Amino acid sequence: MNKKYLLLAIFIMAVFFAACGLKNHDNEEISDNELMSYPTSIIADTITANIGDQSELYPVSEEFVEDFLEHLNDYEGKHITITNKVPEEWGISCVERLPEGRELWLLRSIDCEWAYLVITSGFGTQRILDLVPVALNLAKQDNEMLETEIWETYRESDGSFIVHKNYEWIKNLDTNATQHGINDYQRKSYFVDRYVINDLCRFECTEVNDSIPEYSAVVFFYESNVKPDGWDDTVEMLQAFCEDRQVYYEEVATSFSDVAIHDFTLNEITRVDITPYAQEVRAGMVMFKKGEAPKAVRFGSFERMQIEIKRYFKMLNI
Repeated sequence: MNKKYLLLAIFIMAVFFAACGLKNHDNEEISDNELMSYPTSIIADTITANIGDQSELYPVSEEFVEDFLEHLNDYEGKHITITNKVPEEWGISCVERLPEGRELWLLRSIDCEWAYLVITSGFGTQRILDLVPVALNLAKQDNEMLETEIWETYRESDGSFIVHKNYEWIKNLDTNATQHGINDYQRKSYFVDRYVINDLCRFECTEVNDSIPEYSAVVFFYESNVKPDGWDDTVEMLQAFCEDRQVYYEEVATSFSDVAIHDFTLNEITRVDITPYAQEVRAGMVMFKKGEAPKAVRFGSFERMQIEIKRYFKMLNI
């Protein structure tokens, strides 16, 4: 009988220790999940790469980063122009829930110079379905040359992401350079890509520039009921100056996010959002040219604004 009791006691102790071991293992898994927790919310309408950003980033696994870096350049649309070393340290800024359990991650580099949107399979997994860069703030200097590349993203009401991709290469200007040779010292490119998440939870890209004809335009604007003194006379002269040089123009005081650009026979050329370029300017103009980054100028004298128009549209001999 003693032997039977002994075997029973050993069995009970084995079950007890196994249960304790399972419990400890569960606690370890919970602890690991807590370390990998991240905030879930709707990703902001504006995504920029702010080097001075001190907001918290949440950790991702080494396996995820390896997979992410391997597929870093597998996306549609205009690719990054600057040759630059890609950071190896990344963190999650925010996560947005998608249908069918998928997740949209806003991933930032630790140095805050890069930001990507990454679609994952969700349900607690980190399998990458698709990705796209949405914000950059890069600069590279080599002797007398400076390259900069700045991308910013604005989210539309339909959920699409509009990525403004601006690249500039500048070389120190030779004091003997002629006006004709100035272009040899400055190169620019400007693209606008539109990304939507399709039914397969992949980013579908449309290059907005492709569907727009070549055009030059100026949008004169002021906040509603805050028209500056001298506005009417100055803008009337500027509009006449633009028309003589085949530069389209519009004048708006409301609806800055959806401004229609028309040619001189009132055919609509495109629609532009001047909000990002006029956030700190209460009144003035935003100049647009296909392939160039828009430029906002504060309202001033006719002479100064005329010079800005000449410079932007490269009317060097006028």
